[in-house]
Order: sequence, then C-alpha cells, then structure tokens
Amino acid sequence: MDFKNLLNLCKEVLLDWRVIAVTVGLIIYISIANYVIRYRKKPPVAKTKPVAQPAAAPAAGEGEAASESSD
Repeated sequence: MDFKNLLNLCKEVLLDWRVIAVTVGLIIYISIANYVIRYRKKPPVAKTKPVAQPAAAPAAGEGEAASESSD
C-alpha cells in the first residue's frame, strides 16, 4: 500500500457517518460529565431572623387626649 492509498483510506474512515456520530456523541458525553464533576451548589444563605422590636408606646399626649375626649 502506497502513501496515496493510505491517505485515501484515512479520508474514507474519518468521513464515515458512524465515526462522525460517535465522535459527536463522545464530545457531548464528556462535556456533560465535566459539567457534573465541576458543578458546585451555591452555599445556602444564612437566613437571619429579624430582631423583634417592642411595639412603640403611644405618645403621652395622644393617650391622654383620647381618654379626655371620651369623658
């Protein structure tokens, strides 16, 4: 087999639809596997509970005015 026939054979093998399909399939498989291996979940965000602040006491003037008007 001379060099020209060898190149022709390589060309025929590389352009075969089965070789192309397997190559594309392997690239997709390796890409998905690489994504799964390198995937990291974001760390959970620590939820802080809001500090319960006591209800604001009504102003002294408002409380007295309401009781005087009811008399």
